[in-house]
Amino acid sequence: MGKIIQQVEGRDTTRAIRCSICAQDNTPAHPCRHLRWTFEQGDPLDFARYAMETSPYVQARGHAAGEISTEWWIEHGQWVVDMVMIHFDAFDGFVFGELGDIDLLARDIWKEFHPDPVRPQMARIDPV
Repeated sequence: MGKIIQQVEGRDTTRAIRCSICAQDNTPAHPCRHLRWTFEQGDPLDFARYAMETSPYVQARGHAAGEISTEWWIEHGQWVVDMVMIHFDAFDGFVFGELGDIDLLARDIWKEFHPDPVRPQMARIDPV
């Protein structure tokens, strides 16, 4: 029979990952509210595409996430991964963050893909 630990070690046990925001243990069956993505769902570029599709930021401007080509994603892949790491805590296959961080990530990616036009400067007139 042995000790309890010896009996459990032989079984398939999943290690709980602690959320960096609320400190709740996360397992596939019981995720916390800050869990946004797992690497089982895809890599960081897949997560960024998901953020672009779910965030209302792009749609509110009359565009669609599908306008970004696959070549653009590949060419800017490292930059996109850096943006994911800036906005989210990603470790041990889990990505944690607030819901608003998805919109911030989508905004940064969209502005890199489709920069805002430069506004004309206003002329300053000093009173004489």
